[in-house]
Amino acid sequence: MPLLTPNRVREARERRGLSQVALAERVGLSRQGIFAIEASRATPAVDVALRIAAALDGTVEALFGAARAAGALVAEGEAGAPIGRAAVARIADRWVSFSLDGDGVRRAADALSTGGPPCAVALEPLRTDAELQENVVVMGCAPALGLWADRLNSRSGAGRFVWLPRSSTAALHALSAQRTHVAGVHLVDPRTGEANVGDVRRLAGAEPVVLITLARWEEGLVVRHDDAARIRRPADLARRGLRLVGREAGAGAQRLLERTVRQQGLPAERARRPHLVAAGHLDVARAVAMGAADTGVATRDAALAFGLDLVVLAEERYDLAIPRALLADPRIQRMLDVLGSGALRAELAALGYDVRATGERIAEVEVP
Repeated sequence: MPLLTPNRVREARERRGLSQVALAERVGLSRQGIFAIEASRATPAVDVALRIAAALDGTVEALFGAARAAGALVAEGEAGAPIGRAAVARIADRWVSFSLDGDGVRRAADALSTGGPPCAVALEPLRTDAELQENVVVMGCAPALGLWADRLNSRSGAGRFVWLPRSSTAALHALSAQRTHVAGVHLVDPRTGEANVGDVRRLAGAEPVVLITLARWEEGLVVRHDDAARIRRPADLARRGLRLVGREAGAGAQRLLERTVRQQGLPAERARRPHLVAAGHLDVARAVAMGAADTGVATRDAALAFGLDLVVLAEERYDLAIPRALLADPRIQRMLDVLGSGALRAELAALGYDVRATGERIAEVEVP
């Protein structure tokens, strides 16, 4: 019988002082089954590989590497992610996956998730490894990231770009955990008024990060035309019975809403306990347009998308946080080249973005 690709199960088992019998009992196999796997005479099924990894406090990839189960791929998933369609990328020499639920239904999946704990989700790939290796994950709440990715993907060149809508804080946490290549961020420090740098320094991890401006945008209260006379200024947030749509904690829009409520002398609970909570700027605008809420904080492009008025509260700079080590990656270089193109700038300007600083390198942030 020909040997398969060697694995590291035996070394991991011996480091933990376990016998083959003890590991077999934990995993639910025979001792002969463990022997065959350790001797590279058998490749475990995905569920067995997951159980072995759990029993040895490791990951499937660390134990088996290229010797993964027949056609399957094991990736680091998201806590609480449902079984189903997934986007997949290679980041920091490991596979990571993201559920394509909700609005992700519009995106073609890279794989189908067949379950497992977040540390080792079993996937059935729908693309080749070479295609998955090309994926670049861009997280952030700006709808412009989606059209940027679409423009990149419509042309040949290095990389395939996957936009995952996430709040600024969630994107920075993902950057710290090496679960995204690029994080979009618009977070104003309420104490200093500084944009983005402080939060990136605090949340983005230990590696140096470069901040490059995508654009500046206006944020404010989105309002239906027939409510424009009733909601015209920040003080109107005090109106009795006003149905407010908020954002999740850590979103830049939620931070702006809380700051505005505080400036108007209103109770903090007015912002922290809204009528409903939306997952992004477009969802806030959609809720208002449908009549599910009277107003909420979103961006001008979201207001334009749903035919809403905007009571401007602030103009903010939206930056891209990119690990300095990735700037030499041909995929990232291509991203930045397209960012400087006239076509993308014209489209962003048409959506209400101020593109005069687009592409500027704002800062290099290092953890002290």
